Amino acid sequence: MYQGEVIKNLPLSQNVYLLRVKTDLDIIFSFNPGQFVKIKINERIDPLIPRPFTIHDVKKNSFYVLYQVVGKGTKALSLVQPGNKIEFLGPLGKPFPKLENYVICAGGIGIAGFIYLLESIKRKTHPYVLPKKIFYGARTAEDLVCYPFLEGIGTKVEIATEDGSQGYKGLITEPLIKYLEKNKVDVLSCGPLPMLKAVAKIAQSFGVKAYLTMETFLSCGTGFCKGCVIPLKNGNYAHLCIEGPTLLAEEIDFEALS
Repeated sequence: MYQGEVIKNLPLSQNVYLLRVKTDLDIIFSFNPGQFVKIKINERIDPLIPRPFTIHDVKKNSFYVLYQVVGKGTKALSLVQPGNKIEFLGPLGKPFPKLENYVICAGGIGIAGFIYLLESIKRKTHPYVLPKKIFYGARTAEDLVCYPFLEGIGTKVEIATEDGSQGYKGLITEPLIKYLEKNKVDVLSCGPLPMLKAVAKIAQSFGVKAYLTMETFLSCGTGFCKGCVIPLKNGNYAHLCIEGPTLLAEEIDFEALS
């Protein structure tokens, strides 16, 4: 485990926070878009197991995490104050695949890891290319915490909210379908599991590939505990902490995962 200092831990909406952690430059330079860290709050026994978070961005001597308060671990993290020390393990997992002709489809907090990808393209720090379009959906306009950043990224952004408070009223997969009807591109996606299942089916129906950033229980983060395995159609399993967290949709056995 490495140690870092919390520089800021700000609420961006009612339950979404932005955490900045300062640490050694040698560690920062090893981060790539699509990877994650496991964070533990020092001197706490409950929760005992460090929680996984996608790397939201990297700037100078700090990494950022965008997280949603949904349980005991994230609630405890939201109470950490600037100046506090935390322990973390990472970077873990494989970076995003390097795609040439693709779109991003993000649901809710699933947008978190894509900001680092887009920032690295803008800064030319990693060999990725800009997506043809970004599809970003959430329940309400308040949940679109990354939209102001996306407006200046240099590619088209389509918004959907379930309550119709901003953009298209409905699920973000619906505008995605309309786009794929006229454009043959691959899809890089992250969001709730039902959305990822839908994206997998949509991509299959249009004969394109979908790369899904998955979430599951992650304990050790090194492949030892076998707690993060995802069933594959060939009968094997993929460890999200080693082979993931982004997997090719056509290889995932969603029926077994359910």
